[in-house]
Amino acid sequence: MTIRMSLFGALLATIALTGAAQARTAPQTAPDPYSAPDPYRDQRALPDPHDPAAREALLRAKGEAYHRAEDSRQTEEELRLTRALNDEIAAQNALADKADEAARLDYDAAVARHQIEVRQAEEQARAAAEATRAAQDQYDRDYAAWREQVRLCQSGFREACTARPAWVRPQP
Repeated sequence: MTIRMSLFGALLATIALTGAAQARTAPQTAPDPYSAPDPYRDQRALPDPHDPAAREALLRAKGEAYHRAEDSRQTEEELRLTRALNDEIAAQNALADKADEAARLDYDAAVARHQIEVRQAEEQARAAAEATRAAQDQYDRDYAAWREQVRLCQSGFREACTARPAWVRPQP
C-alpha cells in the first residue's frame, strides 16, 4: 500500500513538473486576425473636442488632411469653383426640400384616405351587427311563438294545430 502511495505521489509530481515546464516553453500565439478588436482595450484619454489643435491632431491621426484655406489665399479659379459647388449643393438641398414636402403631402393624403376607409368599415360593421341583432331578435320571437303553438297543440287545443304558424308571413 505504501508503495502504491509513493508511486502515485511520484507520478503526480512528474505530471506537475512536466506541465510547468511546458507552460514556460509554450510559444506565444499571435492574436487571431479574424477576431474583432476589443474596444475597451484602448483606455487612452480622448483629446478635448473644443481644442482646435487637439482636434486637428486627432484628424491627422485618422488620416484626414483637409483644412480650410483663407479666402485671401485662394485663387480666383478656386473661389469660382467653390461658389459653383456651393450653388449646386444649395440647388440639390432645395430640390430635396421640395421632394420632402411633396412626400409629406402624399403621406398626409394617404393617412386621410385610410381614416375615411376605417370609418366606413366601422360603420358597415356596426350596421351589419345591428342587422344581425335584429334578425336574431325576430328569430327568437318566431321561435317562442312556435314553441307556444306546439305547447297549445299538445295540450289539446285543436285550432293551434291547424292554424297557420305565427312565424309565417302572409304572401303578397
